[in-house]
Amino acid sequence: MSNAYIVFERISVQDANCIAGFTYGFPAITHFLGFGHALSRKLSISQQLTLQGCAVICHQHQIHAYQPKEHRDYVFTQSKNPPTTRAKAKETPPIIEEGKMNMTVSLVMACPDLNISRTSEINALKQTILNLAHQHRLAGGSIQNIAAIHVINQDEQKLLRKLKRLLLPGFVLMDRSDLLANHYQTVKQQHPDAELMDAWLDFSAFKYQAKPKLKEDELEPTDTTEAEWLRMDKPAKGWFVPITNGYKAISPIYPAGDVANTRDSITPVCFVEAAHSIGEWRSLHRIQNVSDMLWHYRYEQDWYLCQQGKQAYPETAANELEDAADDDFNDDFLSSLN
Repeated sequence: MSNAYIVFERISVQDANCIAGFTYGFPAITHFLGFGHALSRKLSISQQLTLQGCAVICHQHQIHAYQPKEHRDYVFTQSKNPPTTRAKAKETPPIIEEGKMNMTVSLVMACPDLNISRTSEINALKQTILNLAHQHRLAGGSIQNIAAIHVINQDEQKLLRKLKRLLLPGFVLMDRSDLLANHYQTVKQQHPDAELMDAWLDFSAFKYQAKPKLKEDELEPTDTTEAEWLRMDKPAKGWFVPITNGYKAISPIYPAGDVANTRDSITPVCFVEAAHSIGEWRSLHRIQNVSDMLWHYRYEQDWYLCQQGKQAYPETAANELEDAADDDFNDDFLSSLN
């Protein structure tokens, strides 16, 4: 196996889906792993190569949203589809409620089967990957441009230095599920009745706390004491964001053909719900190992999750996370994320 990586430098995507589960602002990580999986299936046939994992580096993003009035929540910019109707000129076209964004991202994928070294062969592989990439959508959006495809086969440290030269400035999406599990245990010690969603909202929601403005002759606040509302800090330092990191099965696996209106009649079907966690946007210059950036699928029993490396969950926290996931994320708390 080689230490080779395929780097998609600065992919410009238009109208990507920015809604992921209960959250919005950036596509779910499953979009990027799905993009790599689709490319890997085609490369395995034409080039006998496979792509494994995917690192996501964001350079620029613009959500299609606007603020109707000052101090109001932002709302998505919607469009009528189709713009006009031919059947009835007076009929108003429907509005398809969607959340879209433009973004520029770079992707890094491992290619362990690569064993070519000639310049001509590498250039031919780059062109093949570039052609395949333009045939796909990324996060539901249209790929407008890819600055370059790089095939790099170097040791870890040289590879990391080259990636930083190519992709800075940029921020890497890191998995911080371990931090969520640790914080959940801390919250449970202070408030035994706390739920997993309480710990998740500590990272996700904007929380404010009143600080009373005591007068010179006041020792304790009263009902008439004025207060100053101060924004509460996150449980840890960093640029933390709520993310969707996979799925949880909520039904048994039905045989092929038992469920109506499925994509095909030869694949078994299972109903799922989105699983949520915590991510961190970290500047690329702070990354120590390329392998730490790569997201991978991990599936076990009813769980289908995207993770980076081996997450060091405390044993008790891991058990409680699984027990609580079915109940804690079923409430409608989208307003808490704004």
